[in-house]
Amino acid sequence: MFTTDNRTENFLTQLGAKFEYRNSIKLPAEFAEGWGTDNIGRPEPVRDEAVLEYASLMESGSAAPGPVLIKTPGGYRVLDGMQRLHAAVLQDTTRISAYVVITDSADLIAMIRVLANARLQGRAEPAEWTRRRAVEVLVVQQGMTAAEVASLGGWKTSDIQKIACAIELQDRIANVGGPEMPDNILIKLAPHLDAGGPLEQAKEPVVAFLHTIKKAKLSCQASEPFIEDFFTPGRRGVNKFEQYQERLTELHADPEIHARLTGRQKMDCPKDVTLLKELKAANTTMDDILTTGHHVNNVDEFFRLLEKLRTKLQSIAPNPEARKARVPADMWSKYA
Repeated sequence: MFTTDNRTENFLTQLGAKFEYRNSIKLPAEFAEGWGTDNIGRPEPVRDEAVLEYASLMESGSAAPGPVLIKTPGGYRVLDGMQRLHAAVLQDTTRISAYVVITDSADLIAMIRVLANARLQGRAEPAEWTRRRAVEVLVVQQGMTAAEVASLGGWKTSDIQKIACAIELQDRIANVGGPEMPDNILIKLAPHLDAGGPLEQAKEPVVAFLHTIKKAKLSCQASEPFIEDFFTPGRRGVNKFEQYQERLTELHADPEIHARLTGRQKMDCPKDVTLLKELKAANTTMDDILTTGHHVNNVDEFFRLLEKLRTKLQSIAPNPEARKARVPADMWSKYA
């Protein structure tokens, strides 16, 4: 039914877990109440298709890797192998073998539960979900550092820090009645919503802005210019509430936002407005590059493009300077 597995043993050893491989554990008699639904390593504790697949393999005589359990006062609980155990129940199995972790460390138990699916090459969840779940459980709940969790999962520390920041910001937004936002937009909002800042000083218009962004179904890239415009620092002494309320009114009057909110056919946006938004988006991207320390290849091509834009802007500017053909004699014109 279940057998020893080098990958499981290596995984537990790398985490510094002490464990034993035990036989003849009674299923479900020796398990704690509710064992079959206690699974923080997946968005759904049990996936029927996975259970049926394992059950079919077991019926054909194929042995699966032993699950990972922990003994509690109420009975065994599952750290890894929930789908395999449900498959064993379908096969009317009453005795199993399993790895039993011996620890009283809540951090270690959480690490095994969150990382096992990704590290043991089983039916892993999407990588983004697993990484975020690791941050939720290990950083936010258990208080581990971003560097520690990054090392455990093979991720970048900066990515873990951004996700942790996004989760913290989402909690603050929810506490004042704001909507649930995607992580990538939360990361863009974070520099503008420091604790004690706009979210607390002008809660109503800021929360209304966030609801508008979500209702308009803007992508992260499309939302950037609106976020930058809304949170641009105002003049000193200006009432924050009135400032953001005015900007919220301007946002709702924007043709694109109006069309998205009302479902009406979007009117053609003036070309100068479109150009300004695109240039602001380019400026935001440049800020991201500078803050992350990335280098840009083929920089000459960027300078050529900037020169073309500058020339074209000069040609369409109001009252542009007269452009005269350059000839060698021009250098002497001031002496004429």
